[in-house]
Amino acid sequence: MNDICLGRCCFICGAQPGSKVFNDEHVIPEWVLRKFNLFDRTITLPNGGTVKYGRFKVPCCQDCNSLMGRQIEERISKVVNAGLEAVQKLIAEGNGLEFFVWLGLIFLKVHLKDREFRIHHDLRKPDDKIGDLYDWQVLHHMHCLVRCFVNGASLEKEVFGSLGAFAAKTAGWREEFDYGDIFDAQTMLLRLGNVALVTTFNDACGAINGAMPKLEKIEGSLSEIQAREVMVDFAFMNLSLKQRPRFYTECDVGNETITEKAVMPDPFELGELNFALRGRLLRDSFGESVKQIRVAGKTQQEIEQAIDGGRFSVLVDETGTFIKQSFTPDSR
Repeated sequence: MNDICLGRCCFICGAQPGSKVFNDEHVIPEWVLRKFNLFDRTITLPNGGTVKYGRFKVPCCQDCNSLMGRQIEERISKVVNAGLEAVQKLIAEGNGLEFFVWLGLIFLKVHLKDREFRIHHDLRKPDDKIGDLYDWQVLHHMHCLVRCFVNGASLEKEVFGSLGAFAAKTAGWREEFDYGDIFDAQTMLLRLGNVALVTTFNDACGAINGAMPKLEKIEGSLSEIQAREVMVDFAFMNLSLKQRPRFYTECDVGNETITEKAVMPDPFELGELNFALRGRLLRDSFGESVKQIRVAGKTQQEIEQAIDGGRFSVLVDETGTFIKQSFTPDSR
């Protein structure tokens, strides 16, 4: 925690500054920045501030950066550039680990970067950082997984989280890229053109199992705000698990092997659903788009009350039918 979360060591191998050549790592991979022309665009931080993607980097040594490019980024970029069917085929064939590790690297980098940004814009207020609000221990499991390409750790299938690849609308959108996450639920959305990837990292697939009755009703491409609702439902299911999986690292000193394993609850069960929690997640994830949502026969106040109540959906209507003509927000 001192080296990776609070220090300036390489976020992968933990090398001290000065001990190796550092060239730092873009939080959002450089090939994604090029593909969607994002270098001079900005990401919105949890404190409402913004920073340019091109300057959004974390400490990384040259060795780890190069290895990450060869073993992860090159393959993932080829699959994503081949389109939605190629992404879904890779995952369906049991190779979701590659995407899981890649997405985990991005999520980890995003939140490690938060240690540099002030909570308060007013310089007269305390110099507390966004990262000070985090319990860094919750990122330990993810760090163990995403380092597998460096330390050769084997990952058992039970350490996987939930992962879904959905068709995303592109026509009429201002942006073809979107990033969102819910830190407490270890859940993330990454939209890359016509592909929307949603994952939860610490649930051993409990979230997608809980959300499946709703996900099965999706009969078309997701709008921007619908993709955000899918992220919320993954997060909501994860936070509602009655019993959680427990993760651990098994080190075999004799054979010099490392294996990441999980102790699974049997069976997976959801506890009592707190829809007020889902309402808070929806409001946070929709952001300013909440004010643009229109529903026939309902006032804006009624819509916002329904959102806060947690049972509102832009994904399916009151009959449970997928909403094919979901609106696209005018602004973020």
